[in-house]
Amino acid sequence: MNRKNITFRIISLMLILGFLLFWEFSTHESYLEGGELPPFSIVFQTFIELLYNGVIQESILASLIRFILGLTIGSTLGIILGLLLGRFIPLEITLEPFIQFFRPISPIAWLPIIVLWFGIGEIGAIFIIAYAVFFPILLLSISGVRQIQPTLLMMANNFGASEWIIFKHIILPGTFVYIASGLKLAASIAWIHLVAAEMLGIQSGLGYLIIDGRNLLRIDIVLVAMLLIGFLGFGLHYLFSILERYIRSKLGNL
Repeated sequence: MNRKNITFRIISLMLILGFLLFWEFSTHESYLEGGELPPFSIVFQTFIELLYNGVIQESILASLIRFILGLTIGSTLGIILGLLLGRFIPLEITLEPFIQFFRPISPIAWLPIIVLWFGIGEIGAIFIIAYAVFFPILLLSISGVRQIQPTLLMMANNFGASEWIIFKHIILPGTFVYIASGLKLAASIAWIHLVAAEMLGIQSGLGYLIIDGRNLLRIDIVLVAMLLIGFLGFGLHYLFSILERYIRSKLGNL
């Protein structure tokens, strides 16, 4: 990291500190007089209490499990179908109307149908996350196959290579960079939809913690959950960015 980047990092930290100080001093007096928005010190105190009681750990673990399951299912299906559609154009032409029809429909719009199909529980929540990440990574996987040099595929066909050999040694390595970018995007989308998914009557997770705080009229609990969602979302984005950069450094020239 060069000196200029370090300077920008310091400025970023100062802005965060300034925001927290503004939050604290602009709400402290009004909160003591009966205001609804608690200052940061009260929210931090609530965080420590929930952490001591184990609520934070249980909520994060439950949310991460749903996140991983939904991301894995949606990404796996999107990658497999994307590679097939990218390789076999007639198949893409056949399925494109269905893809373009369902792609604009928000996962949240499926909530009533999900409740009818799966009831209130884990399956519906995981379905929302998987559905949300499926289409972005599907389209990026298709784009990854399409950018492979046609001469490589022609040479493989001329030498009598089977579809499995072409897939294993040309298509899959050639699309890794696109898949990595798709996973980074899919992770962000999955984390965003996680909160909505956990509002399906599920009794655990960060989304449930928000609902629980609202029902108890505890805005401090709601803010703790929101801050945790933002902090963990930033961490996940950073981890997938590292993965993307690593894959680009290793396979970017394929």
